[in-house]
Amino acid sequence: MSFLTLAFRPCSRTIARKPFPSGVVAARQLHQTLPCARRNKPVEIPYENPLPPVPDRGEAPDYAFVFDIDGVLVHGSNPLPRAKETLEYLHDNHIPYMLLTNGGGYSEAAQVQQLNQRLRMRAFISEQQFVQSHTPFKEHASSPHLRTVLVLGGVKENVKEVAKGYGFRNVVIPADFLKSFQGVSPFTDKSHYSQFGTKLPKNLPKVDAVLVFNDPRDWALDIQVVVDVLLSEGGQVGTRRRVEDVIRDGHLPVYFSNPDLWWANEYQHARLGQRAFRAALEGVWRSITGGQELKATTIGKPHQPTYEFAEDTLTRWRARKLKQLGAFMDHPELKRVYMVGDNPASDIAGANSYKSPRGTDWVSVLVRTGVFREGDSDGGAKAVVDNVEEAVRWAIEEERDLKA
Repeated sequence: MSFLTLAFRPCSRTIARKPFPSGVVAARQLHQTLPCARRNKPVEIPYENPLPPVPDRGEAPDYAFVFDIDGVLVHGSNPLPRAKETLEYLHDNHIPYMLLTNGGGYSEAAQVQQLNQRLRMRAFISEQQFVQSHTPFKEHASSPHLRTVLVLGGVKENVKEVAKGYGFRNVVIPADFLKSFQGVSPFTDKSHYSQFGTKLPKNLPKVDAVLVFNDPRDWALDIQVVVDVLLSEGGQVGTRRRVEDVIRDGHLPVYFSNPDLWWANEYQHARLGQRAFRAALEGVWRSITGGQELKATTIGKPHQPTYEFAEDTLTRWRARKLKQLGAFMDHPELKRVYMVGDNPASDIAGANSYKSPRGTDWVSVLVRTGVFREGDSDGGAKAVVDNVEEAVRWAIEEERDLKA
């Protein structure tokens, strides 16, 4: 898959709130035992109830789930109602799922650990079923064309450590420039960066690309450093070309890890995301170059490469989990994936436009617990529901109808 690379139900329905089926049932029996929509008794899956020895369940589900995180499972550090129970319900019934988020800034291991703690998961989420916005960058860490990269975003030097963990050879961050050059960003408070910026070597590096891993925190510093690098001679730190030469010859590659303008946290209204920073950088670049557009590549939802990466990850995770069940369960091909998200512009648009190389049908389900608000366009979602529990309930009913 390259950075340069960019089947669903025919109707859209708004679903009223309905609880999960009573009890923990085998995946094969789920479609026969699901109670009707009028049933109103919610199911509580006991937190202390361990997963019993795997019985003979016949055939494994031929469908799976992909969940966004912010606005679907959590609001910032606060778990959303029924998120934990929903994921444990799927785990207990051997229905595969994974998490796909445009968030980032920390390692996958750290993100999963934090999410397990926030949700107080009994059935822990694994790093192997988790993809964040910059995870696909890992595939390019060994590229001979990316020997030194400038990475942006996140808290302190975390993204530098993440990039190194991916295998990038030499990684620099804007704080390193602040530590190395007097006056590089005159309006930035240096004291904030004193403990984690690293002075650049005397032989100044040659930057090969700019990678925006996560939403930048200090736009003034980051925009200044990126502009310096883009105007440099072939990425050589400390050099400068004429603007006319930059327009003629082009600039270094720039990669953004997600296109989200909005994202949901604890605040009552959605907050600006990484695309807002990109818009600011593009505005500055147009001013410098007399109206020339910044040439950049964006991955993350809703783009095709990110969904391909996610489907590969889900396929491997599903195969691993079904292998653990061994002879107790047949392993049919994955036919459908239900994408549950809160953002019509990323989650829903991505699922609806995705063309699976495997022929898997992706079905979009929109929840009301995040970015989406009544009156907004639902982006063509196949169902609009109140929360993640109802999204799974709707999908299971769809599966029951398909197999009736």
